[in-house]
Amino acid sequence: MIGNKYGRYGIKSKLLKIHTLLSNNTLLFQNELTIRLIIVSIFQIWPIFYCSYFAYRLLKRAKNRSTYILSAYFATTALTYFLATISTYLSNTPISYPVYVISIYFFVFSFSFLINFSWLLTNLDVKSRNTTFYLRLSIYGILSSYIIIIGVLFNGITLNESTGWIPVYSWFLLGFSWIYFLLFLIIPQIYLSLKILKVYEGIVLKRRLNRFIISVFLGLLVLVFLFLYNTWTENELFRTFYIFIIPELATIAAYLIFKGFGKNLE
Repeated sequence: MIGNKYGRYGIKSKLLKIHTLLSNNTLLFQNELTIRLIIVSIFQIWPIFYCSYFAYRLLKRAKNRSTYILSAYFATTALTYFLATISTYLSNTPISYPVYVISIYFFVFSFSFLINFSWLLTNLDVKSRNTTFYLRLSIYGILSSYIIIIGVLFNGITLNESTGWIPVYSWFLLGFSWIYFLLFLIIPQIYLSLKILKVYEGIVLKRRLNRFIISVFLGLLVLVFLFLYNTWTENELFRTFYIFIIPELATIAAYLIFKGFGKNLE
C-alpha cells in the first residue's frame, strides 16, 4: 500500500512537471510571437501605408501609361508587405507559409515595373504597343516564379515551428536569387540608366533622373539585403544592422521615386 501510495504521488509529480513545462513553453511562444507582431507592426505596416499613398497620388494626378506603371510598382510593394504581415498574424497555422511565399514572389516581381518604367523613359518618342509591355511583364512574372519553385519544392524557404515562425532561406535560394537579380534586374537597370542619361538634357530634368536612378538602386539594395537577412540568421550583428538601416533605405528609395517622377509626369 505504501509503495502504491508513493507511486501515485510520483506519477502525479511527473505529470505536474510536464504540465508546468508545457505551460512555460506555451507562454514563451506567446511572448516571442507577441514581440514579433510588434516588430511587424512597426516595420511592415509603415511601408503598406506610404506605398499605397504614393500609388493613390500618382493615379490621382494623371492616368497614363507612365503613372500606371509607377503606381503598379507601389501597389505591388504594398501588397507584398500586406501579405507578409498577414502571414505573421497567421503564425502557427498552415496558411502562413503559402501566404508568405506569395508575398516574396510579388516583392521580386515588383521590380519589373521599374525596369519597364526605365525602358519607357528611353523610348518616349517611340509609340510602342501595349502588347510589348505586357509581354515583358509576363516574362518577368514567369521568371519570378523561381521563388515558388525553389522556395516550396526545394525547401528554399522554411517557415514553421522549428524556425519560431521566422522565415529562413536556404543558401541555394540566396545564391540563385542573387544571380537572378544581377542578370535580370541590376544589369538591365544599369544599361537603361546610362541610356536615360544620354537621351535627356537640362539641369532640372537631369536632377530628377539622377534621383530616380539612385532610388531604383537603393530599392535593389534593399532586395539583396532582404534575402541575405533571411538566410544569414545566425549573424545577430548583421540582422541588427538590417533592422535599423534597411527599412529607412526602403522608405527613402520609395520617396525619391515618387519625388522624381511622381508629379508633372507625361
